[in-house]
Amino acid sequence: MDFYLRVCAQKPSEIVELQNDFYGEGIAAKCYQQVSLFLKTPTHLSLSFSTNIHTYTHQLCINKLNSIADNLGRNANSKPQRGTLVILGLGAGYHINKLMSEIRYTDVIVIEPDEKHYAMACQHINFASLKAECQRRGGSLTLLNVETYQQFLSQMKQLVKKQGVHLLADISVYRHYSTPVMDRVFSEFKQWRNSFASMWGYLEDELLGLKHTCENYQHTRVGAHENIFSEFSSFPVLIVGNGPSLDKDIQHIKTQQDRALIVSCGTSLSTLMKTGVTPDFHIEMERTSVNFEIKEDELCDPRIKDVVLIALSTIYPKLMLQFDQRIIFAKGNDLGAELASLSGQGSKPLYHCNPTVTNMAVAAFLRMGFTNIVLLGCDYGYIDQHKHHSQLSSYYDPNNALSNVSFDNEMAVKGNFRPHVFTSRLFNEARSAQERLLAQYPFTEVKNASDGAFIEGTLPLKFTELSFNNSDKSALLSTVREYAGKHTGSKLDSGAHFSYAIQLLNSLKQEVDKADSVTDVISILNAFIESLRDEKDALIYELLLSGSIKYIVGTIASHINHLPLSSWTDYDVQMRKELQSMLDALMNKLSYE
Repeated sequence: MDFYLRVCAQKPSEIVELQNDFYGEGIAAKCYQQVSLFLKTPTHLSLSFSTNIHTYTHQLCINKLNSIADNLGRNANSKPQRGTLVILGLGAGYHINKLMSEIRYTDVIVIEPDEKHYAMACQHINFASLKAECQRRGGSLTLLNVETYQQFLSQMKQLVKKQGVHLLADISVYRHYSTPVMDRVFSEFKQWRNSFASMWGYLEDELLGLKHTCENYQHTRVGAHENIFSEFSSFPVLIVGNGPSLDKDIQHIKTQQDRALIVSCGTSLSTLMKTGVTPDFHIEMERTSVNFEIKEDELCDPRIKDVVLIALSTIYPKLMLQFDQRIIFAKGNDLGAELASLSGQGSKPLYHCNPTVTNMAVAAFLRMGFTNIVLLGCDYGYIDQHKHHSQLSSYYDPNNALSNVSFDNEMAVKGNFRPHVFTSRLFNEARSAQERLLAQYPFTEVKNASDGAFIEGTLPLKFTELSFNNSDKSALLSTVREYAGKHTGSKLDSGAHFSYAIQLLNSLKQEVDKADSVTDVISILNAFIESLRDEKDALIYELLLSGSIKYIVGTIASHINHLPLSSWTDYDVQMRKELQSMLDALMNKLSYE
C-alpha cells in the first residue's frame, strides 16, 4: 500500500520531465522498435521432460504424454500458444501490449522498483485492461516492485509456488531498460529458471527414503548433533569434493593430513585412497543401492574401519552399517524426518544438505560446531566439459558405471579464480544451496580453494597459501569416535497418513474427470498442489504427492504450448486417460506401504 501511495503522489510535471529525459519524442514508436528487435532473437526458454527408461510413475506418464503430443504434431520450436512474459522495466508500457499482440502470452510479470515509472505507465496504458486480457487468456498479471536480486528470487519463487509450475513451461524475459538488479535477472535467467524447475521430488523417492529411515532408526541414533564438537571449532576441516581441481591439490593434502581433518565426500573417497590418503570422515547422502554398489570396494576396504560416517537417515542401510562409527542426521523437508517429528522421535533436521554430498558436508560440519572450513575440489563446474571430475575418480574408470555419465556446458557462471567456468543444472543448484546455507552463518569464514565456480559467502584462497598449526588431532578424533560409536535403536511408525493421501488422490481423480478443458486440468492440478498446504500435517502430503504432480503440470503445459489449437481437444481426451492411470498407480503404490 505504501508503494501504491507513492505512485499516486508523483507530480505530473516530474513525470513529464522523466518521460522527456527517458524517451524524447515518439515514445510509442521507440517501444515498438525495441519489441521488433526482441522478436528477432527472443530471450526465451522452453521446459520439457524427455522420454526415458526410468519406471517411476510420473515418468511413465510423461513418456506416454510425449508420444501423444508428438503424434498430434507437437513442434517444440514453434511460437508458443501460451507463455509467461517477464518484463524488466515499465517505462511508458507500450511494449507490453505490443508483445502480447505478437505472442499469446497468458501470464505477465512486471519487475519495476521505481514508482515514477509506474506513474508514467499509468499515463499510457490501462492496467485494468491488461489484467483483464491476461485473465481472458487464462493467466494473470503480477506487478513486483523488487529492489534486490534476492527479493526477485524470493518473490518469483512464491509466485511459482502459488500459481503453478506451468509458468516455467515457456517463459520470456524482456528488458526494457537497465539497472544492476534487472541486468542480473536478465543475465542469470537460465540459472533462476532452472532452479525453480528443480528439486521437486517424486513419490517413489520419498517412499524409498522413508523405508531406509525406518530401517536405519533401528540401528542408530538420528539426532540434531548441534555444536557437539564446538570445543574444537577452530580446528581446520578440509572438505574434499571430487571436482577436477582436486588433482592439483591432492599431493598437498597428503602433507597436511596430520594437521587438518580430512573429509571425503561420496566418490572422492576412491580418489583420496588411490593416493594413499585415508579420510577421517566420510559423507554420504544418496539413498539408492547403486550409490553403495559403485563404491563397494572402497566402502569395504579395511583401511576405513576407523573412518566416521556422516550421513542422512535416508541412505541405503547396508552402506550405513559398513561403518561402526557414524553420525546420522535427519534431512530437512523429508518424509521420514517429518513422520519422526510427529511421532515424538524427531530432531532438528539438516537443511541445505543437498543436492550433492559436498552440500551435506558443509551443512553437517557447521551444525556440529566447526568454523574453520576449507573447500577442495568443490568445483560445481568445469573448464572443460570432458574433465568434469578428478582424473583419478571412478568417472574415468571404464569398468565403473559412472564412466557413462556425461556433462554439458549448460551455462557459464563466475569462476573462483577465473572469469567464468561452465556448469550444469545440478552443479549450479548445489552452488546456490551452499550460498543459502552460508548466508545463515555470516560470522563463519569458509575458504574456497577450488578452481571452479565462485561461491558467494566464501573467501577464495589457493590451498598452498593456507597454513595450519601443528595441532595434534588425536584428542579430537578420540572424542568424535567415542560419540559416533554409541548407537541406540528405535522403531519409527509411518502412521495412517498414506490412507488419507489415497483419499486425496481419489478426489483429484474425480475433479480431473469433470474438467471442462485441458487448461482446466492444469488449473485443477495446480489447485490440488496448493490445497495440500492447507492440510493438517501439510508437509507430509506435499512431500508425498506434489512432486509427481508438478512434473505432469509442466509436461501438459509444455505440450499444449507447442501443439496446434486444433489438436488440443484430441490431446485432452488422450491425456486424461493417461493421467487417470497415473493417479491410480500412485494410489496403488501408497496402498502397499
